[in-house]
Amino acid sequence: MITVGLSTLGFCSLAMLSAMFSALAFYAASPHCRWPRLRRAGRLGRQIGMVAAVASLWLWMAELGVAAGLVAMLCTWMLVALLLPALAAWHRPAMDGSAREPR
Repeated sequence: MITVGLSTLGFCSLAMLSAMFSALAFYAASPHCRWPRLRRAGRLGRQIGMVAAVASLWLWMAELGVAAGLVAMLCTWMLVALLLPALAAWHRPAMDGSAREPR
């Protein structure tokens, strides 16, 4: 049997990606999501986001301990949650496809 051990960098990277995916899933389920393709894919966003958030929290806590893991997970999660709407506003996709650019 082949076993694969994660290094600290791999463990933290996996925890960070899980937190980022969780924030993205919650943003997709939000009525404020500005990307139509992401909004269509976000029907199960709350459930998928919750599972990814718990997985990220577990990974961070397994690597850093309870208190530091909770802080690291929440900081990663909130950073991505703040950057997604800013990125959407900077990208400025049309809300419904019929919107035109101002003259």
